[in-house]
Amino acid sequence: MSFSSVLGQDRAIKRLRALITTGRVPPAMIFHGPPGTGKFLAALEFAKALNCSHTIHREKPPAPQQPDPDDLFAASVPASAPPPEPEPRPGTEEEHADRSDSCGKCLSCLQAASGAHPDIRVVDTAMQAALLDEDESSNLKIDTLREMTRWAQQKAMLSPWKVFIVRDAQAMVTAAQNAILKTLEEPPPGTIVILTVSRKTSLLSTILSRSCLIEFSPLPRAALEKVLAAQGAGPEQAAAIAALGAGSLEKAAEASAFLKRVSALRPGDPARAFKFAAGLPRDSHKARDEVKTLLDLVLARARAAWEAAEGQSKARLTVLLRRTLGLRAMAERNVSYLLLLETALLESERAGIKLEDLLRPER
Repeated sequence: MSFSSVLGQDRAIKRLRALITTGRVPPAMIFHGPPGTGKFLAALEFAKALNCSHTIHREKPPAPQQPDPDDLFAASVPASAPPPEPEPRPGTEEEHADRSDSCGKCLSCLQAASGAHPDIRVVDTAMQAALLDEDESSNLKIDTLREMTRWAQQKAMLSPWKVFIVRDAQAMVTAAQNAILKTLEEPPPGTIVILTVSRKTSLLSTILSRSCLIEFSPLPRAALEKVLAAQGAGPEQAAAIAALGAGSLEKAAEASAFLKRVSALRPGDPARAFKFAAGLPRDSHKARDEVKTLLDLVLARARAAWEAAEGQSKARLTVLLRRTLGLRAMAERNVSYLLLLETALLESERAGIKLEDLLRPER
């Protein structure tokens, strides 16, 4: 894989390529934009392209096994063994002319693709759970970021650049953000820290002022359809999910799950809203994200219906819009997301917008 695997972000990728070509790579970078738009994938490809050697890696053949002189039944050594193939001279394996992207064939690229590159490290909650030997949490703690700063002081093992990718950096607690300030301000030579974040305002102003910002925009619908098709969705299904995805692969995955939950419900069941809401994830953070997505769908459908409505129908939709806006504000707090969703679905049905209407793509 290379930068070509990052779809719909031509502007951001063009800027990253230019940084690699000029060699003026900022030591601290922030990839910001809506969730599910390719920020983490772009960070991985950027790190891989930086460390690419552009030469094919060939495994050396294993040395022939020497017979044991004490083994009476060992096979005899042939009188004239064929000479070993000469190793290619440095510079004769040049294959990839585009210096702004990775070749995918050198040792560095192969290790990066397998996740085993010693100089490219991903810092996230899964890594933190393994590091601290505890269950995965929703926050990145100060001990984890202190360990990253310790790694940053070490010399690179294989490549010219050490790259640390802090995934979903908005999960860093305030103390953890403060812990990396010195590394961002005075980075060791050849060290790059990339923070991927959905909202740059969730980071301290001191971090923002020390970093180069790379913006990622919502994915075009065509690019989202292409990604969904590559993941196995049929053309019609990919188009329907992409229309609900709001330019985000993460939102598209949520929409796909919503469609499956709706299709499993019996038509005409008066308890459909309650049964659908019962499918919310148990994890409060995931449940909140799903509820916010569904409330946004209610708002979008209510606004579209309000523009074409008249009389009592328009009045009901006005009440629904005001009520849903209030629920949307409540979704940012620590509340019962199940009750919030049940209320929103019942209010929308009362205004004439059914559950199926929320998940019907707009044309």
